[in-house]
Amino acid sequence: MKINIRKLVFFGMAFLGGGPLHAHYFFVLPLPYPIDYLEKIPLAEKIEIEAADRIEEEPPSEFAPLIHPDFKNQPEALGYTPGETFRVPKELREQVEFWKLIYHHYSMNQYVLHDADAHVVYDIVDIGDIVKRRGSYRQERKLVNQRLQHYRLKIRDLLNTLHEKQDSPSLLTIAERKIYDQFQRVDGADKFLRAKYKIRAQLGQKERFEQGVIWAGRYLPMMEEIFRQEQLPMELTRLPFVESSFNLKARSRVGASGIWQFIRSTGKRFLQINLAVDERNDPIEATRAAARFLKMNYEALQNWPLAITAYNHGGSGMMRAIQQVGSNDIVEVIQNYRSPTFGFASKNFYTEFLAALDVEVEYEKYFGPLQVEAPLKFEEVTLSAYLNIQTLMKYTNLSQSLIKRFNPGLTQYVYSGKKRIPAQYKLKLPDGTKESFVAALGKVPSQVQYASQRRSLYHRVRSGDTLSYIARRYGTSVSLLREANRLGRHIYAGQTLVIPH
Repeated sequence: MKINIRKLVFFGMAFLGGGPLHAHYFFVLPLPYPIDYLEKIPLAEKIEIEAADRIEEEPPSEFAPLIHPDFKNQPEALGYTPGETFRVPKELREQVEFWKLIYHHYSMNQYVLHDADAHVVYDIVDIGDIVKRRGSYRQERKLVNQRLQHYRLKIRDLLNTLHEKQDSPSLLTIAERKIYDQFQRVDGADKFLRAKYKIRAQLGQKERFEQGVIWAGRYLPMMEEIFRQEQLPMELTRLPFVESSFNLKARSRVGASGIWQFIRSTGKRFLQINLAVDERNDPIEATRAAARFLKMNYEALQNWPLAITAYNHGGSGMMRAIQQVGSNDIVEVIQNYRSPTFGFASKNFYTEFLAALDVEVEYEKYFGPLQVEAPLKFEEVTLSAYLNIQTLMKYTNLSQSLIKRFNPGLTQYVYSGKKRIPAQYKLKLPDGTKESFVAALGKVPSQVQYASQRRSLYHRVRSGDTLSYIARRYGTSVSLLREANRLGRHIYAGQTLVIPH
C-alpha cells in the first residue's frame, strides 16, 4: 500500500448534488441534478441563450439491446481479479441492497425515510400528489418539506418510546416492534436516542436509472473500449450511473458537469474548458479523462474500492482516512473513518457503485425490456479555422440539433452565436458523412473563416464595484460572471474579470 503523501499531488473531486430530471429533485443527495443557467440573465441575452438551451439534440433513430461485456473474462486489467475485485463485502451487503432498492424499486415520487448509518427504513413518503399540482418550485419544496417533517416527528416519537421500552420488548406495538427488530444489529443502550438525529430522506431513482440505461446504450461500447485500452476494469464504466445516470445535462451546485461530473479545476487537468468548449459535457472526451483520473487514483492508493471512493472524496482525503483508520480496507474506512468532510455521500459512494453495477447488468429483470439507444457511430473532422455555427449549418446543411447530438461539448455560447467553433476542434459527424462534409466545408468563403475567436471583454475591478453593477454595465448576469471567472463570494479592487458576452 503506497502512503507517500508527499508524492501525492491530488486532483480535486467530482462532486455530487441532487436528483436529475425535474426541478423538484434539486436537493436529493448524493445524486447530480440539472442547474438553471438562465437565472437573473437580462432579457436581451436571455432570449439568445434560452434559444440555444432549447435546442434539443437530434432524437435517436436506432435502438439495440444493451450487451454487457463478460466482466469475468475481460482482458487483463490493472489491479483486477475476476470475481473478486468488486465482490460485495458481507459487511456492506445491507448498504448495497438499500441502494439497489433506491435504483429499481422506489419511484421518483417516493421518499425513503431511513437511518443514515444503519440503513434502517422507517417509512415511505409519497409526494406524487404534490408533484401533480405543478406549482412553483418553491411552493413544491415547501409542501414536500412540510410532509417530510411531519413523518420525521412521528419517527422521533417512536424512537423516544423505543428507548424507554427497549428492555421490555413484549410491551411494543407492531410499529415499534418493526423498528426495534431492525435495530437488533446496532449496539448501545442509547442507540434509539442517537438515531433521532440521523433520520434521512432519500428520493427513489427508479425512473431516473431506467432512463439512464436507455441513454447509456449510446456511449457504453466506446467507453468500454477506452477503459480496455487503458487496461482498467470495465466495471468502472458504470460509475456514471451513480454520478449522473448518463444525463448529459447533469450539473451540480458546485459546478460539476457532464456524465462523469468533473468539477472545473479537476476537468482542466485533462480537458479543454472555456467559453466555447467544455469537454466535460462530451461523454467520449470526458470518459478518456475519467479513465486517466481513476488510474491516477489507483496508482496512488493501490486499491480499487478506495480509488473509486477517492473519485468522490478526493485522493488526499482517502490518504488521511487510511492513516487515521490504520487500514486500506474499504469496510474499515467506511465504518471507522471520522472527518467533517467524509459525510453520507462519500461513505455511500462505493456501495452505490456496487448497487448500480448489479442493477444495470440485470436491467431487464428490474425494468423489463427497454428500447435502448444504439451505440453512437461517428467520424471526426478537424476544423482548420474558427467558424460561426450558422456558417457551418448554411454550407453543410447540418441542423443544430444534429450537431448538438454529436458535439455536446460545444457550449451554449457557440450555439447562440456568441462564440465561434474553435480552429482545431474535432467536430464529430454521423458515420459515413465525413467525405461530403469535407467537400461542403471546402466551399465556405474565406471571408467567413476566422483566424481567432470572438474577443472577450474584460473589466478591471475598481473600489466600490459590485458584481451586480458590473453585470448591469455589460448586459450580462451575476451568475455568468461567477461561472466565467470561477468567483467565490467576493471580488477585490485590481482584479481583472472576463465578461461573458
